[in-house]
Amino acid sequence: MNSQRGQVSTFAIAMLMSVLVIGVGLSVATCSPTTNPEDLPWNNETDVIIFPSPPLPPFFSDFNITPTEIELGDYLIISFVIENTNNRTINWLSTNRIGDITQIIEIELDNYESKIIWYRIIPHAAGEYDVWIDGMTGTFKVISTEIIITDPIGELYAEIDRIDAELVSLQDNIVQSFNVIDGVVAELLDGGLEMESRIDVLETHSTEINEQIESLENKISNLQTTIVYACIATAIIVTLCVFLLIKRMN
Repeated sequence: MNSQRGQVSTFAIAMLMSVLVIGVGLSVATCSPTTNPEDLPWNNETDVIIFPSPPLPPFFSDFNITPTEIELGDYLIISFVIENTNNRTINWLSTNRIGDITQIIEIELDNYESKIIWYRIIPHAAGEYDVWIDGMTGTFKVISTEIIITDPIGELYAEIDRIDAELVSLQDNIVQSFNVIDGVVAELLDGGLEMESRIDVLETHSTEINEQIESLENKISNLQTTIVYACIATAIIVTLCVFLLIKRMN
């Protein structure tokens, strides 16, 4: 038993020594280069590779839905402003969700460019719709229009009756208008006759006044002649008196 234990101890020590020798050999082989660095396929300088940073997302503003309530068959406008805050061109994938319909639309923006994006929407069903565009939300409502089915023949007869009533009313208005015109014409005729009589009276007065004026003119003329004769006679009498006075003084 002691001899077997001695053999095992000797074998273990031999194995340990072998492992130590192999480890020292590997470390020496690693530390001692066997190849010239100039013969390697790369140099000893470090290449720096700079990966570009991802672009910033665009800025959204002025989201608007006009109008927010329409009738079925009409349209509305959804608009917003998108702005590129980067110093390079970007292609933005805009996600639009209107009701149950989702679309992805690519928008190209130059550096620092702003664009007004708008969509013309024509809903095909009534109801309330939720809108989601790149985080901007809103709603709009579509009201159904009631379709009234009528009888075209009945509407035609009703239109004929309405036109007949309008014709009767128009005839009455025409008759009333003619009566008014007749009254006005009669008044004008009466006024004309009265005016003619007044003109005749005025003409008579005018004739009388003219005759009086002529009579006055004749009287004035006679007075003027009488005054002249009186002045001549007075001058003659004064002359004779002066002559007689002078003769007596001599």
